[in-house]
Amino acid sequence: MSGGLVRRWLSTSGRPPHEIAAAEPPERLAAALVRNLAECTGGKTAYAVPTERSHVVVESWPPGLSGVADAVGAEQVGSTGGALFVIAPGKWDDAARALLRDTAAWLDVAVQLARLHVDHAAADQRARRLNAELNSARARLARVRDLERHRLVQAITATTLRDLGEVRKSLRAVTEEGTERAAAVLEDLIDDFRSVVRGVFPAMLPDRGPRAALEELAATLPRAVSFEGDLGRRAGWQLESGFYHAVAAALNLLAGKASAHPLTVTFGRDDALRARIHAPGAPAEAELRYALGQDVERLAVLGGGMECVVVDGAAVITVRLAERVELAPPAVDPAELERSAVYRKVRELVRQGQAAVGGAPGRAEWDAVAERLTMPPRLAVVGPGGDIKGGALASIIVFDTPADRELAEELRADDDPRGGVDGVLCRVPAAPEFREALLTGRNRVVLAESGSVGSLAARLAAHGPVIAARRAVVAMRELVRGLPAGHQLRWAVERVGADAHEFAELDLLDDLERGGVLRVAATAAARLLGADGIDPRTRLGLPPSATDEEVLTAARAAVTRWRAHAEHPANGSRDRAACEVLVRTAEGLLAPKGTAC
Repeated sequence: MSGGLVRRWLSTSGRPPHEIAAAEPPERLAAALVRNLAECTGGKTAYAVPTERSHVVVESWPPGLSGVADAVGAEQVGSTGGALFVIAPGKWDDAARALLRDTAAWLDVAVQLARLHVDHAAADQRARRLNAELNSARARLARVRDLERHRLVQAITATTLRDLGEVRKSLRAVTEEGTERAAAVLEDLIDDFRSVVRGVFPAMLPDRGPRAALEELAATLPRAVSFEGDLGRRAGWQLESGFYHAVAAALNLLAGKASAHPLTVTFGRDDALRARIHAPGAPAEAELRYALGQDVERLAVLGGGMECVVVDGAAVITVRLAERVELAPPAVDPAELERSAVYRKVRELVRQGQAAVGGAPGRAEWDAVAERLTMPPRLAVVGPGGDIKGGALASIIVFDTPADRELAEELRADDDPRGGVDGVLCRVPAAPEFREALLTGRNRVVLAESGSVGSLAARLAAHGPVIAARRAVVAMRELVRGLPAGHQLRWAVERVGADAHEFAELDLLDDLERGGVLRVAATAAARLLGADGIDPRTRLGLPPSATDEEVLTAARAAVTRWRAHAEHPANGSRDRAACEVLVRTAEGLLAPKGTAC
């Protein structure tokens, strides 16, 4: 079909797509193109992306279309994976088909533009955060360098002044006894210098690695030290040196005096070098942290961490130094995020928060929330990694360590590059305290002790926008406390957190999995909440080919069913509250999901 015929046909029924692209801002372009196509063809149009069973509608006109089963025309939208559909058009001829192709081409441009905009915003936020971290690290490095210089000077001068003084006194004596005493003092002096030099540059470290160097150090200490585990392949010099000095500082502190109880060092390796030092009969926790404060600072500058705790009278010091300070998450399609209304609301609140603080010191925290909002869910695999599939759906991190409370706290930590996870697949026996610590944090974590990485990653990705929005709301509740008492963001954040039905659906899914509610109808309830897929047909148990009328009929039946279930006299208050959530979910499948422009 020639462009001239399309223009003549459009002269009375709409505008060419290129005029829409020239007039609309990037964030409204996709919706405007979809609406223009619907008005030109006199029917319904939808831009949808495929799922395992059917399609999820991203933009539609009129708003609220739930499926594309009745489409008479479809056109792929470039490399996005989605397609543009025309349903029940009033006019469907060669000109309409040409308009569909032109609109799909411009819609591809709109989607790519939206992706670039999201990528640019995320890169800008990440650059600001990394720049702030760089400046902080430089300041801390300068402080650590000064402290280390002072420590070395003190060690050398103290050795020189004390032992050389003893040597001079002994040499003044002419007797044989004086000579023997001077020789003994000289030997002690040489040993002390060796210890100082070994602390600065252990000779065995570059040749045989940190474990061998630490074993050499342990052989000189008065307390017995045993080593377990393995550090795997050799790492870079800077990484091994920083790891060695951190563990050596802990050994010198805890094994510097004789004890009947041996000290144990357990090594581990995933994407970081790890060591766990266990020493019975430890000093107080505050003393540990004070004595190792300089080493904690030095390790933090290198992107690692050192934690000191006392458990049942024993010191437990964990050292971790990652090969990569920051993991690069896979990209997220903005269309997947935009399909969630609550996500769009929360994103707007985050932007308002960034604008409210401006360039104040609190801006970094708001930027971190905005950056995490655009990232895919984080999935931790505890145990052997094996064949990891699902990396395109979630950011996957492997922890080949025991599933204990210490690991759970690390997985929950939002300030750790490997923490703040949204889901955990545990392939090793999980301690009860691991489950308790993991599931009682302020952020929701899905714990699975069976199944595959791919299935859990797909499940998290299906609810990805809602999971990201909920995590952002939790973070913003803390951040808005720094705003003036009457600031509108304070109540806006609380309101979206309390009113968002999508958050209530996630909570009910968790309760169903734990067997806390609706035991006799848990499977049907979980399906309606999106456990098997979030598109309306999957939620209602319909085949992908079901028509929109069949969807409406099934949704009405679901509303009736769960209302009747809520009114059953045998149900308790928790079951009735769960049924109310399910009724609202089913009602949402009857009503438009929002506006497209």
